[in-house]
Amino acid sequence: MTTDPNRKWTLGRALALATCLAILTACASRPVVRTQSAPALDLQKFQSFGFVEHPDTDKAGYTTLTTRYLKDAVTREMLARGYTASTEPDLLVNFSTGSRDKIEGNAWPDVGLGWGHWSRGWGWGGSWGGRDIRTVTEGSLTIDVVDSQRKELIWSGTAKGRVTSRDEMNPQSAIDKAVSAIFTQYPRQPLVGKADNG
Repeated sequence: MTTDPNRKWTLGRALALATCLAILTACASRPVVRTQSAPALDLQKFQSFGFVEHPDTDKAGYTTLTTRYLKDAVTREMLARGYTASTEPDLLVNFSTGSRDKIEGNAWPDVGLGWGHWSRGWGWGGSWGGRDIRTVTEGSLTIDVVDSQRKELIWSGTAKGRVTSRDEMNPQSAIDKAVSAIFTQYPRQPLVGKADNG
């Protein structure tokens, strides 16, 4: 039995496309992180950290659950990097959150493998025939690290991503993941033996 080389090539292309789509879908579920650092930043001179008295997440005048979750998550990340918690810290941490609703629409092709009408062998066919319109919520979390003596921002990280119903049901887990994603780009890496928090 002979094997059609054109069929093998198009099936291979179909598998490659499916793999690419799976990778893109996985990437879309992760937050997008952006950071900025002060020029000539020297983190070695900072040894302790604390939090600003009134974080931006406490605009109502009391400590929110969001603030508590953020403090816990940031404390884990800072301790893992060798900082110590202090009431008179070298660094002060502030955080703010935001959200907005977006309307998204994606057209997709009606594509499939089939017997070619105008040529011999297997091939791609179809047309752009669908549209998915939906409203999604995009959330953002920004963490600012400030030189407490100079009152100057030295580092800032922001994570943006889609807020899912699972995130709304379990905000602490969502906050932990967002903080962890931001700190993967913090200039000072975790110390050996303290980086794994479970």
